[in-house]
Amino acid sequence: MSCLASIDSASSAPAANQHAQLAIIIDDLGYNLRLGQRTLNLPGAITVAVLPFTPHGRELAHYAHQQGKEVMLHAPMSNHHDYPLGRGGLRRGMAKTEFIAVLRQNLANVPHVKGVNNHMGSQLTEEAEPMGWLMAELKQQRLYFVDSRTSAQTQALIQAQEIGLPSRRRDVFLDDKKDQQVIYQQLLLALEKAQQQGSAIAIGHPYPETLRVLEQLPELLARYQVHLVKASQLMADTIPGGLKGGAGNYCLAPPMSLWPETWMPINPFDYTPPVWEN
Repeated sequence: MSCLASIDSASSAPAANQHAQLAIIIDDLGYNLRLGQRTLNLPGAITVAVLPFTPHGRELAHYAHQQGKEVMLHAPMSNHHDYPLGRGGLRRGMAKTEFIAVLRQNLANVPHVKGVNNHMGSQLTEEAEPMGWLMAELKQQRLYFVDSRTSAQTQALIQAQEIGLPSRRRDVFLDDKKDQQVIYQQLLLALEKAQQQGSAIAIGHPYPETLRVLEQLPELLARYQVHLVKASQLMADTIPGGLKGGAGNYCLAPPMSLWPETWMPINPFDYTPPVWEN
């Protein structure tokens, strides 16, 4: 099921909201150096989520810090489709000691981390106990958490809020479909949500189509009068009701069609999925 939300075409600039804020998180940095650098050269306070133990993860995290971008750990978590996680995966059935040890290794591998979001995780985020372990560790390390909402049954934000961990959910996926016009419409949706709610979080990936759209971001921010902010700046601004509202907007992150069948140290953005015969 697609997580694209239907929106009306924006024929004119919406009503001004001087205080509206939008955070944009770009996931999956670490494999493709060129696209990672292009992401980090985007104007403004883009936040980037870096996969642990990837060929260019540490280099890109250092460069992000130099560019004034905020860095998150994009923590791999088990999913219902058995997609491999690679090194650093947090898996269902782990004992607490192993879970915390892997999480700490991941955090140590990505420098300048300010927060964490889940990579995939449609299975693990549904389980309250490991999500409780995660949030307790993040609170101890003074980090924040963004729930990517890859499952309608996610317990992640609930567990974070129960212990008072700075946390927030994702409002919009920008590039569930790698089509530049669709991504543009999703970005407009994120801007509209920021205006309606006062703030919003959008998540995308370093696809060329997404980056081409985001290179237009300054003009759109000015038109909508929305301020681009780091994800951490929205953590004290959690929308009342937590997981309520837009409950049907869930999907894998990134879209399942873009992942290789076997995990290896390759650039997943150059992967072309096989064409299956009917």
